[in-house]
Amino acid sequence: MPNLPPYQYTGPVDCTIPPDPSKLKGKSVIVTGGMLSSICIKYLPDQCIGANGMGETTVRKFAAAGAFITIADLNVERGEQVARELAPNAQFVKCNIVNWDEQVQVFEAAIANSPNKSCDIVIANAGISRASGDSLWPLDDINAPPVKPTLSIVDVNLTGTLYTWKLAVHYFRKQPDTEDRDRCFIITGSMVAWIDSPANWQYTCTKYALRGLMRVARRNSWEQGIRINYVAPCYIKSAIRSPTYEAELIGKGVEFAPQEDVAKCFMRVATDRTMNGHSLMITPASIAKEGFKDVDMDDHTEGYFKDTQELQLRIIEDQWVEGWSKGRTPEGGLKS
Repeated sequence: MPNLPPYQYTGPVDCTIPPDPSKLKGKSVIVTGGMLSSICIKYLPDQCIGANGMGETTVRKFAAAGAFITIADLNVERGEQVARELAPNAQFVKCNIVNWDEQVQVFEAAIANSPNKSCDIVIANAGISRASGDSLWPLDDINAPPVKPTLSIVDVNLTGTLYTWKLAVHYFRKQPDTEDRDRCFIITGSMVAWIDSPANWQYTCTKYALRGLMRVARRNSWEQGIRINYVAPCYIKSAIRSPTYEAELIGKGVEFAPQEDVAKCFMRVATDRTMNGHSLMITPASIAKEGFKDVDMDDHTEGYFKDTQELQLRIIEDQWVEGWSKGRTPEGGLKS
């Protein structure tokens, strides 16, 4: 398996180094979600706000570099069309990521279609930001019974991504144990994991949670040669918005970044096998000409938080080896 050192803070990633697409040739890559559909925009806008085309842009960039892509998405029409255009370097598998069995089929299909029968890179990109009936807004009609919210945003963004992570770890460990393989997991997060975004209750909760997944997993994923990173878009150019609304946002000071910068950031993470445990944010060119930079806010370098973090790592001596947990409490301590 890939040989990775234990995670430790070494400062931000130098994002001025361009990605090397040649390192993707022959790699097996799964990309979930993000296939933009004009039908979806017209008839199902509430359900499609998360489908902003970043997935399709990424699929095209990675396939052009010689990777073998498995597209996992609910949009059959668009997914199959893209797969046909990029054949034999892409295939489509219909998948609702909240369905465990359908996600298993995605991983099995990726391995079957890989020249090396492997799964090297998984980009957990599927997610939604709004859906009908999902409001957690607390002010119901005071004269009526409280309304129970549905939590489909949590189901898709968090539960679905946790399924993807669990399966990625399993299938990474089954891949051929050769130095040319990789074990790279990338989470599509959001800048709302650092900034307040009023009204986006469920969405913000899920993106904070996924950032937490990256932070806790990076401490031990290296033991299995697995690296995990978090990519945080903010305002990305997309046909999902009407020109009127986009103009309104620009008038309020929004600077959009192109979808291509998201794909380039994914490629930078996927091709740099030293990168583990980092959060990268997608920025407009006025902030970073590369289109992305290291957030550099996921580590404590001094004071009480640093001391407590080091203490916690000594208390919970987690190890990713089979059978390790049998003699441990759920918190990781020794059973008495």
